[in-house]
Amino acid sequence: MDKIFGANLEFVREDDYVEYFIFPKLDLSDASDENTLRQQLENTRTRCMHIVDKLTKERNYIWHKDEFELRVRTCTPQELLLNDESTTTATTTKEKAANLDSLPPHLHGVTHYGDNIADEWFIVYLLSKISQELPTVVVRVIDSDGEFLLIEAADFLPKWANPDTCEQRVYICEGFINLVKSSSTNTNKLMSVSEAVDKIHNNPTLYKVSKEIQDCIDGRVKEFQSINNDALHHQIVRLPLGVAMLLKKKPSLISAAVRSFCERDPIDMKACRSMRYFPPEQRVRTNVCFTKCLYAMIMHSSYVPDRNIGWNLKGNPNSEEYKEDLLGIKVACGFEILASQAKDANSEEKSPAWKAYVRSLQAKGYFRDNIEGSAEYQRLLEQAKDFFRDNQSRFRTAPLVGKEILDLLRSTEVNADELRDEENNLRPSDSDDWLNISAEQLDAMLLDRYGPKKLYKSNGDINAEEFTKNISEFLEKESALEGVERDSDDYSTGEEEKHAEEKERKKMNASTSKTKVKKNHSMRQATRKNPVNLNKSNNSEHEDSFTTQVKSFLDFVIPEDKWDSNSEMSDYEDEEDMERNFAAMHEVDKQIDADIKAYMDQMDRELANTTIGKSFDKTKTHNKAKLATAEEFDDIEDFEPININVNTLKNMMDSYKSQVGGSGPVSNLLNAMGVGMSAAAATADDTDDLKESSV
Repeated sequence: MDKIFGANLEFVREDDYVEYFIFPKLDLSDASDENTLRQQLENTRTRCMHIVDKLTKERNYIWHKDEFELRVRTCTPQELLLNDESTTTATTTKEKAANLDSLPPHLHGVTHYGDNIADEWFIVYLLSKISQELPTVVVRVIDSDGEFLLIEAADFLPKWANPDTCEQRVYICEGFINLVKSSSTNTNKLMSVSEAVDKIHNNPTLYKVSKEIQDCIDGRVKEFQSINNDALHHQIVRLPLGVAMLLKKKPSLISAAVRSFCERDPIDMKACRSMRYFPPEQRVRTNVCFTKCLYAMIMHSSYVPDRNIGWNLKGNPNSEEYKEDLLGIKVACGFEILASQAKDANSEEKSPAWKAYVRSLQAKGYFRDNIEGSAEYQRLLEQAKDFFRDNQSRFRTAPLVGKEILDLLRSTEVNADELRDEENNLRPSDSDDWLNISAEQLDAMLLDRYGPKKLYKSNGDINAEEFTKNISEFLEKESALEGVERDSDDYSTGEEEKHAEEKERKKMNASTSKTKVKKNHSMRQATRKNPVNLNKSNNSEHEDSFTTQVKSFLDFVIPEDKWDSNSEMSDYEDEEDMERNFAAMHEVDKQIDADIKAYMDQMDRELANTTIGKSFDKTKTHNKAKLATAEEFDDIEDFEPININVNTLKNMMDSYKSQVGGSGPVSNLLNAMGVGMSAAAATADDTDDLKESSV
């Protein structure tokens, strides 16, 4: 079994928990008084739980497994011993090596969410609301994956952020996510929780994340902002009188009953064959509120009732009456399983877990060498029992829920007449069509949630200029082992960005004072002076040739070569040298290489006899005088420039269609960019009607 962070008492069966810490800003003027410190934490806990209870009741929220719960932790040496934290509060080898100090006094909670991941994000929503209502608290929330908030916003993280560097750096304050960065030079050093909390308390706005990251988290918890809970499903079922009474008094018991039935084993089935606590003879129709997760679980859990017990199913298997009976039998069996597993929390003191806990306390010196049976020893032992009992009761285990069910059965009188009168005013069952989903709908949902963004729409509404701009910008990026760096990689938060910009300006001022500026003039003139010589290019030029050619085509310029690095224009000592170089360049214009000129003339003659020029889309202009001067184009009246953006888009569309859904140059390029084209792009018969929406 895995152990939760800093609490060896709390065992986790599966990686289905979320752990949260609330660090209030306390008055530590009398920090030595533990009672005063505990009272401050208790006051904060009361306010937090009031906020949680209000939000939960407004939405009629049903927890799948454990409820939201907070425990006070003063982090005193005595409490650390009781909680078995005296050795380390680390979860990783890196933390253990850092030998961190204990956490500051705080409120702590752990919730197991089981199969319903919505509980985890509802807790994030609750913690965000708590931090808004109580601006002086700092909240940390993690799960078995660590800082899962950043995992959700992985596409927008800064370059330095990764699972190692972000550990213990993600917090919530005033409703906003905070990412604490100690310095721009050392982000690999593990930061203690105490240090991070102090930084945020001192400046709550300094470490706010970017809008993109915040929007990711806000979008994930958006479903909980409305009071109308769309995750609930109301269904009419036929239940034994005892079960109907229990659900009427405490509707949240449905989650434990459904989980017990769906996770039943052969031993549990023995209880279902006897139905000791909930006999099937007297049943009544009643409304039951499920979460959609619970409803789907119990509907897809196969079960054939034993008629010898008294379960009689009415109607045919496809009728609504049959479904009401079968659902009622399943729910009743779940309650019977829980009742059969009931166990008093005090009985845990005789369990192997309690004995192991006492041995652990003895090994750590908790009893301070007191003789077993002495008054001081018994006092410390009673404190340990209270702590152990409280720690065991914080989780909604089946034995504890079963004990609660039996207590309710004994203390509540079953009024059969009242339940039967309510049968005439039942709320109609909700439609469960949402259970049935086609393969196409599933693909659409997955594509909408995890798929790439679309640059092409089936209706032809596409911005060709933006399309080519995105490709050009992508080709400018640098690639490393972890992939192509994005613009968001240069992100820094809030005030840190201002400090970084200030430092960068100082560096730039220092460098520009020592370096003369180089200017690249007419590319056409430069190419005439130094024609491209592929024979002299080195290996690096060959490697970059494809990228250079694509970018040059998109920019509509002649590809660059190394003319600038070898030219006498590389550095100018003064203005006289610059003028002499301009004069020399002007003279070179008159001495164009004869071979290049002949090659260009021959190419023009060959293309003149073809219709290739008509295959390109051209820009329609009303004022042709604005396109160029008469010195550049002699036939300006008939000149229509080629629309580079639209032609690039059309050519890539044709290439994409020719791949017929397979791998190819265009799909590989778009996948690397993190974008894609819709299926309509691959099946479209005609791309001639593609138009540029704004150029």
